[in-house]
Amino acid sequence: MSLLQPRVWSQTPSGLDINVVLEPGSALGEGWIIAAPRYSSNLTYPMVVDASGELVLNDLRPYQGFSFEHHPDGRLAWFSTLDNRWEVLDSSLQVASTIEYMGDDVDYHDLELMPNGRVLLLGKEIVTLNVADSVPDPSEPDRAVINCLLQEQDSLGNVLWAWRASDYLPPTLCTHCNWNSPLIDAYHHNAFQILENGDILLCLRNMDKVVRINRQTGQVVWTLGGALSDFTFSDPTTLFRHPHDAQFTESGNLLLFDNGTGKEPLVSRGVEYSLDLETTQVTQVQQWLHPNGNYASSQGSVQRLENGGTLIGWGTGGSDAFGGGMITEYDGAGELVGSVYFPSNHYSYRARKVPASQWPVIQGCRNQTACNYNPDAAVDGICLEVGMPCDDGNFCTSGDMIQADCSCVGEGPSDGSPIGCSDPFAINFNPCAFSDVDDGSCQYLVNFRVDATAMDSLPETMSLSLSGNLIALSAGGFGTWKGSLVLGNGAWEHHFVADGVGESVVRSFSINWPLSAPLSEQRACFGLEAVACPGCTDPDDVAFSPFAADDLLCGGGSWNGCTWPEALNYSATAIFDDGSCAFSEESGCAQDLDGDGIVSVSDVLSLLAYFGTFCP
Repeated sequence: MSLLQPRVWSQTPSGLDINVVLEPGSALGEGWIIAAPRYSSNLTYPMVVDASGELVLNDLRPYQGFSFEHHPDGRLAWFSTLDNRWEVLDSSLQVASTIEYMGDDVDYHDLELMPNGRVLLLGKEIVTLNVADSVPDPSEPDRAVINCLLQEQDSLGNVLWAWRASDYLPPTLCTHCNWNSPLIDAYHHNAFQILENGDILLCLRNMDKVVRINRQTGQVVWTLGGALSDFTFSDPTTLFRHPHDAQFTESGNLLLFDNGTGKEPLVSRGVEYSLDLETTQVTQVQQWLHPNGNYASSQGSVQRLENGGTLIGWGTGGSDAFGGGMITEYDGAGELVGSVYFPSNHYSYRARKVPASQWPVIQGCRNQTACNYNPDAAVDGICLEVGMPCDDGNFCTSGDMIQADCSCVGEGPSDGSPIGCSDPFAINFNPCAFSDVDDGSCQYLVNFRVDATAMDSLPETMSLSLSGNLIALSAGGFGTWKGSLVLGNGAWEHHFVADGVGESVVRSFSINWPLSAPLSEQRACFGLEAVACPGCTDPDDVAFSPFAADDLLCGGGSWNGCTWPEALNYSATAIFDDGSCAFSEESGCAQDLDGDGIVSVSDVLSLLAYFGTFCP
């Protein structure tokens, strides 16, 4: 394994030295890695690593944090070894509620908070059982056995369902028991999973077994591994020993942490199997060996991630580089992308990654001297302190910095800096310019429109003459021409030129900084002082013009006539077509029944007049 220079983030004086190492060119998947490395029960350090590999929580929480895990109902919980109970946490990682096993002792290995408000947890009891098949001296067959219990509670703590392993699995199935001992840990139940149909997958370390329990009847559906297994391994060398954290993946494969106790070579691993329920064959799909080839005598976890990768907590399998336990993350192809290392003699029972979208904890600044200190934050975020860069929200300032009163202040432009145009109606408005200074740089878009309908006939070209320059205008409809110019402050004289002939009227307008309103369109009637030519404001009149300022031309006039050049009565002086166009009786269009040169409604009416008649 290739190592980068370790990146270490220190949190509080009570924190633990933890190294987060990302492989070259690799990145952790989205989400939050949580675990609780500990030296002893009173030296436990719940920790959180974000997707960038930064350690954002690393606090000493004596006796708290064992089996630190995210649950299906969205909450976080851990086991308190001091109070011997489960603690459900709020968004500030403070204890919101507690859960205890009713009637017997609670077991600290596993818990599940279900979305329906129910709780499933492990328990234990010491019972005296006959184990004559296993003890060296059959004349003394009774032994005290730690029994495996399961209990389901409702949200009020009422017991809804309970299960005892000894009713279905004899303790003599234990493969790692000292039968001379007065107390036999025959099952060592360490993990379970609630399946979609409610059945329970239970992991029994000391029996080398994973069993499926029918939730309705309590009967064992099948057992995998150990003595009297219902399955056989297609390759006997791939079987597991001392399993932890067994679970089905979404694909239906079985994923578990294999401590590998008693195997050769003695190396712990994560492993994935496919199960054929018809042939009862088990086939290894893939495995992840401890990166340093080390062995975890206890603890360990494995998790399939949302991105198809795999997260493994190595229990007591220490690292060569730092001496303590470790967590590794692999991508979907099985390649190592990053590792979390604990110092010597510190190990974590389980490691989990919480999806980024399901993170239930408040992140914020936990430094009490910072300006944005958040007393409710449970994991570290960005802190803003005096002297740090900031953004005052004004992009006209520079060097924004947090002040002693926690305000953000930036410096404005100096006296020698460019001023720019401060008029918001200008096209080159500079909001950072001094508002009381005109540096002469403001530029404004000016629109021109000239109405040519007062002329004897419409011109073919129209230009604007301004400052000795001719600027061509384009047709604007209804006998008008239009154009635009960018001009600065000042008084501007101009006139219009139609077909090369200029009008005698000299026009002018002024642009005075700063404008109180946007510039209006500069309109004119060609050859007249008026801003619009005489016309008609009635839209039903043939003389209607949207630029007319009066109704002098309503009702007809010489400007009305036939505007079709192909017509017999075309009028070159007509501006508005009055529908009087007449065309040659000889039409080249067979569909032009009335010979007016166009196919229109009148042709349809003529056709209907002949409808139903017989042709000779």
